Amino acid sequence: MLKQLMYAFIDRFGERLIPLMPNPIHQLKLSHIKLNGLHKKHERPLQIVHLSDMHIGFQFDYEDLIHVIKQVNQQKPDIVCITGDVFDNLDRFKENSDRYIPLFKTIQAPHKFFVYGNHDQRAHRTHDLERVMQHAEIEILNNYGKYITYDNESIYIGGTDDIINSGGNIDQMLHNKTYHAYTIALIHEPDFARFTKRFDVDLQLSGHAHGGQIALPILGAPVRPMLGRKYYRGLYTLKYRQHKMQLHTSTGLGTTHFPVRIGARPEITLIEINK
Repeated sequence: MLKQLMYAFIDRFGERLIPLMPNPIHQLKLSHIKLNGLHKKHERPLQIVHLSDMHIGFQFDYEDLIHVIKQVNQQKPDIVCITGDVFDNLDRFKENSDRYIPLFKTIQAPHKFFVYGNHDQRAHRTHDLERVMQHAEIEILNNYGKYITYDNESIYIGGTDDIINSGGNIDQMLHNKTYHAYTIALIHEPDFARFTKRFDVDLQLSGHAHGGQIALPILGAPVRPMLGRKYYRGLYTLKYRQHKMQLHTSTGLGTTHFPVRIGARPEITLIEINK
């Protein structure tokens, strides 16, 4: 209760600063990562766009989402993955969240997936977000996984519920995996990769830490959230016995608590994967 009151106070203070601060979305960057790991050689690599942490309703707004989706669609991805914290706090959201359904529906990709983040699952109106995603034809991977096909190759993609507030379950996520295939896991909190690496997962996509949101030379990011302290930005390779797993942690798109980004620009990440 005390922690909730503290965050409520910080959020209200931060909201008052928003009109005084430049919008970080004007510094939006497109990051490009190339990976290997698919089981077949393809004429064109599998293209995934990774988005995370919009925090709509704090500083990031409807117009910002239009700008982001235009950039996403220009990449012509095969898969779009959204790794949580779409809304900052649905319990205090002043708009009708259904307004965002037609906009999210304009994301163009054969496959579109979403997993919950800690801000999504700490609200009492999570069902509103569920309705937005479902009506926008973005599939929710909530401790669930499935096979999809890219150029005659099977790929397994799954996601967990939020780890902090809802106890995501990797075993359940992998339950439908009946044969070996390149496997992608969407998990909001990046530091959970220390557990994920023990499973047959090739790539984990995460967000949560915002790249620290404020990252300073030499000091790095002095404030990092729970389960976002070690792997807080960029690409990592984790090993467990003979197995290697790669982790990408997005710096996200929006801000929370304070409307400031320093040294942690918002990003859209294009990940290309081939054999």
